[in-house]
Amino acid sequence: MSESVQVIINRIEKIERELEELKLELLKLQAEKDEADVIPEEEYQALKRRAEHLKENPDEGLTVDEAIKELLS
Repeated sequence: MSESVQVIINRIEKIERELEELKLELLKLQAEKDEADVIPEEEYQALKRRAEHLKENPDEGLTVDEAIKELLS
């Protein structure tokens, strides 16, 4: 009985991995299809300066978990 349960669990895990791969493929296709947003040069330079500042002062930025929460909210 437990052997057949393990076989089913393995199949489910394989399906989950395949679905994740398909999801990534779809996201790539969508990214290729969507046109890039163009931002004004002044805004680009401000973002670039901010990125350099955060690179030199990482304690002033977000943690990975905080950034993910921000993106998902």
